[in-house]
Amino acid sequence: MKREESEERRRRTAPSARHEEREKLRMEEPERGRDFSEDPPRRPYSSHARPAAPGRGRGKRRGRVLKPLLLLFLCLLLSYLAWSFLSPYFGKRYWTLAVFGVDSRDGKLEAGALSDVIMVASLDRRSGRIELVSVFRDTYAKIGEKEYHKLNEAFFKGGHKQALEALEKNLDLSIDDYVSFNWAAVAKAINALGGVDLEISDAEFFYINAFITETVESTGIGSVQLEHAGMNHLDGVQAVAYGRLRLMDTDFNRTARQRKVLSLAMDKAKKANPAVLINVARSVFPEISTSMGIGEISALAVRAKSYQLAETRGFPFSRETKNIGKLDCVVPTTLSSNVTELHKMLYGVDDYKPSAAVEEISAHIGKVSGLTKAGQDAEEAGTGGGSIRKKDQKGGKKKQKAETAAGENGQAGKKSEKPKKKETAPSKETAASSEKKETEERKGGEAERETESTAQKSAESKEQKSEEERKESGASRKEGEKSGSDAQKGEISAEDPGDDAAGPGAAYAKKQEQST
Repeated sequence: MKREESEERRRRTAPSARHEEREKLRMEEPERGRDFSEDPPRRPYSSHARPAAPGRGRGKRRGRVLKPLLLLFLCLLLSYLAWSFLSPYFGKRYWTLAVFGVDSRDGKLEAGALSDVIMVASLDRRSGRIELVSVFRDTYAKIGEKEYHKLNEAFFKGGHKQALEALEKNLDLSIDDYVSFNWAAVAKAINALGGVDLEISDAEFFYINAFITETVESTGIGSVQLEHAGMNHLDGVQAVAYGRLRLMDTDFNRTARQRKVLSLAMDKAKKANPAVLINVARSVFPEISTSMGIGEISALAVRAKSYQLAETRGFPFSRETKNIGKLDCVVPTTLSSNVTELHKMLYGVDDYKPSAAVEEISAHIGKVSGLTKAGQDAEEAGTGGGSIRKKDQKGGKKKQKAETAAGENGQAGKKSEKPKKKETAPSKETAASSEKKETEERKGGEAERETESTAQKSAESKEQKSEEERKESGASRKEGEKSGSDAQKGEISAEDPGDDAAGPGAAYAKKQEQST
């Protein structure tokens, strides 16, 4: 009996039993007089649940919105990375850039400025490898429809547009973008990168301080002069001055120094963080003229770590220096063979065949220079050498003597009656004098072209006049035959009145007989 009662009690206290009991009571309630239809609906909740904290529902809604946005961002990022990796394989593999460094003291970056630096760079988008050539500014080339001159004359006359056309015509190139910069842009970029370290020879040190002073004056950027040769840490202005040196050697060596500075700057850029590189791009953008936007330049700067600058060279590879007229030029031997080698270097094309236009230009250069055979590649010019010119050595000795004498007088407490004037050897001939020399050469070349043009017009005029006289001579002979004058005998003298009747043709015939 007790066992049955305990089982009944357990059955009633079980959850299912309790639930059934409640349902039974709820169904019986209306019979007891209670109307459940008027009661508000109850919200079921667990006895263990806590009331929701204020704002918790809003946080859940925010989370539901952020998750799709985060997913969208990740998809875009993955798409960008995939495109960056795959785009070189679908688009143009090589990107070609022309670079013009302008020696402009008035901020001019177009026609009227001298392009001291002419470079062509080729970027392989797949490997990140950059091939770079310095095109010598004195290279004899076709710079217009019919005009031949030094290559940098194209920029001087027509700015970047004519310079690009000259590069494309003479070198068979298709250039995608260009950048023209002044020395202030280079100085600011190198300053933003923290400067560069390089070794300076004694001859380079002898001249560099004069160039530093001049660069400070032309750019308005402060700097200091160097104190010694050997290893130096150069700021932007000092690096620019180093790249402009040429008084102790040649223009070939100067372009080698420019490429060295560029290579060192690239090494610094690869070690810099993206923020520094973007700062470099923004600092130089106001100082340049380019076909690219600030976004494109910033993107290139950020990707600098993935680029590798290969060994740089000077163009033309095979060359000779020669005077053509009054111009001291670098003559390619030959242009055609140099262009073939250039395309192999920039684009990896073996046995490139130059276009008919390049062959025509090459033939003309060979004709006027006498250099018609392909030569051997010249040895690449280096840096760190050079020699001080004799006239500058004398100035340097005078300077040393003056400083020594001034020091001795100061120690002895004596004052020199006529203090010696301090001299700076290279200050008399720096980049400014080089520019003056180039201007004179340019004027000389233009004068020579004008003389040739005048001579050609004169020859054409004489030829036309001779043709007219021949026609008149034929007409006068016919008149002489009809009149039966002495002109039929061919013995008309200059004093004979019959000369007027015979016309000017008789006098012309007589002159021809005398000249014969």
